[in-house]
Amino acid sequence: MRVVYFCLLAFVAMPIIAAETTIIVDAEQVWSRNASQIGNLSARIELADSVTQNTAFTMIVRAQAFSSDQHYPGQPDQAELSPVSRRIYVDSFVELELREFYFDTDFEKANLRLGKQQVVWGQADGLKLLDVVNPQDFSLFILDDFDESRIPIWMLNLELFLPVGDLQILWIPDTSTHSLASTGATFEMTAPFAGIPADLPYSIEPVDRPNNIILDSDFGTRLSLFTGGWDITLNYLYHYDDFPVVRRQLVANELILSPAYERTHTIGASASNAFGDFIFRSEFVFNTNKYINTNSLLNDGIDDSAELAYVFGIDWTGLTDTFVSMQLFQSILLDDGDYVRDRTDTTLTLLLRRSFMNEVLKLELLAIHHQNEGDNLFRLSADYEMTSNTSIGVFGDFFDGEPNELFGQFNHMDRIGFKITVGI
Repeated sequence: MRVVYFCLLAFVAMPIIAAETTIIVDAEQVWSRNASQIGNLSARIELADSVTQNTAFTMIVRAQAFSSDQHYPGQPDQAELSPVSRRIYVDSFVELELREFYFDTDFEKANLRLGKQQVVWGQADGLKLLDVVNPQDFSLFILDDFDESRIPIWMLNLELFLPVGDLQILWIPDTSTHSLASTGATFEMTAPFAGIPADLPYSIEPVDRPNNIILDSDFGTRLSLFTGGWDITLNYLYHYDDFPVVRRQLVANELILSPAYERTHTIGASASNAFGDFIFRSEFVFNTNKYINTNSLLNDGIDDSAELAYVFGIDWTGLTDTFVSMQLFQSILLDDGDYVRDRTDTTLTLLLRRSFMNEVLKLELLAIHHQNEGDNLFRLSADYEMTSNTSIGVFGDFFDGEPNELFGQFNHMDRIGFKITVGI
């Protein structure tokens, strides 16, 4: 935690010397179908300045205050995050977080970014496929914007500008993983994805987490090309799957659950091109080892399989001030097994966006349909830009499905909200 405390201390002094200081304040009020109400006041301070002729720093700090601790009951131990990436809880309702803190150094044919940061791979809407470098905060399920739900982590990010394209090299000693909603939280996942019988008593062992900054480091690389009108990337990441696998053993009529994280090689690619009013987007991912819970307790109730996943997207802008996007996501387990999930998992998305009054007013609908179970998530929003620095908006998130399904488990959590954003 010393790194976090040092950076927060530096934050107090840097507004005096920083060439660029931006403050963004968000106020949000949400009403849920279960009659709960949650207010959130968030202040985001962004600082940037030059250190030398070729080096600059960026710091982003966020402070949040909630009217209720339903999203983060009590003060979570944040065991999923490395000690240097955790929030600071003032109490159960107020938190401070160093979102990003990095230095950029420009060389003749390279750029080095060192520090806490986000690295974005892929362009999918609503759901992620190739965007696997940073873990994700699921305390709001998938309802938060990607920039907010993506957990910034400490890494070395080197980009080399080659004659054939740009080569990115990543070394990630930060061992943070996905942060799931804790027990009793608003979006605690309750669907029985781990194959736990409802009538069987169980206990959970401490999670076996990666914690060695050298041996448990992640390594990645991406080559970005532009050829024949196509934007193409070739990606590779050697990493821990950010979702734990839960081993199960039956001991004296009690089920012992032992969560752990497993390594995999992720080999990916993306390609996009414009054809008139249409843009075609695609992403492909091959995971050498995907550990999945099974319906039996043999082999500790898990099995591993190679996984092929992809997304195809088509965007259309043929109507003025209108954007339409459709996507097909599929994940296919290539090896046989008695898995708790289907070997082929399919999700469809539809995004409609329309702007009015020279983009002062924007309306948006995102629909996500899980084909296997038939459950859905519908997201609607309207944003009005009052001034260049102030906007107001309303939004609604609506779930449909059964309690044992991905979206259906939150069927009681339909919500509407109001927000205002002010930039200084």
